[in-house]
Amino acid sequence: MSKLSLIATIVPLVIVAIGLIGWVLTLRNDVTSTVAQLDGIHEEVSTIHGKIDTEGERLNSTIDTQFIDAMNRIDELHERIIELEEQLALADNEMRTIMADHSGFNDVLQQLGQSGLLPSGERRVYGGYGN
Repeated sequence: MSKLSLIATIVPLVIVAIGLIGWVLTLRNDVTSTVAQLDGIHEEVSTIHGKIDTEGERLNSTIDTQFIDAMNRIDELHERIIELEEQLALADNEMRTIMADHSGFNDVLQQLGQSGLLPSGERRVYGGYGN
């Protein structure tokens, strides 16, 4: 019986050993497959990072160009506003001069009308420039 008990002990151990070897080989294959998939994911992520860097640089370049264009337009508009302010100041000065002349005409016409030197019906009054 000793041979039979020895066989009864060894056969289950051999079966367990074969099962363990099969399980280890399957596990190793799964790990190798997972590592390969992770390498693929790392490559894809690297490609995406490269695209992000390229697009980021292009976007920054576009924004810089548009910002410079906007600043140039603002400078041009600022110059135009300064010119318009100067023209408005000149027009205001001319208007004041004309209004002062009209006020003087009013005074002269009133004096002429009071002295009777104006033809009849000529009693024009320039509207309240002195007020």
